[in-house]
Amino acid sequence: MVTGVKVKILSDESKEGFAYGDDPPGSKCTGIAHDPMFDVNLMQTPVSVVPAARNAEPDHTDFPFTVSSEHPKQLRLRINPGKHNVRFSLKVEWVADGEYGSATLPDHDRTAS
Repeated sequence: MVTGVKVKILSDESKEGFAYGDDPPGSKCTGIAHDPMFDVNLMQTPVSVVPAARNAEPDHTDFPFTVSSEHPKQLRLRINPGKHNVRFSLKVEWVADGEYGSATLPDHDRTAS
């Protein structure tokens, strides 16, 4: 069971005159429609990780959600850096067989372009 995602901002630099639009080329997340998708707003304090609104999916997956070998899911995150260059880390937390676990993904840069 995936219980949450925590985001830690490591650095944040404003980019004057930037208008946020589509994700940079190559950054689109792919997956099937029922995979849980969350919007991550790096400009909010604390950083918000909320279920993404999608037209084709009336019910949104929220934390916690269950995955298994019979029903695997790909956790998808849409990262919004606002008008900033942001370096951050992601920590995914879960519970399996009654034991808590987590993994911190390597630092990421999300650049306003």
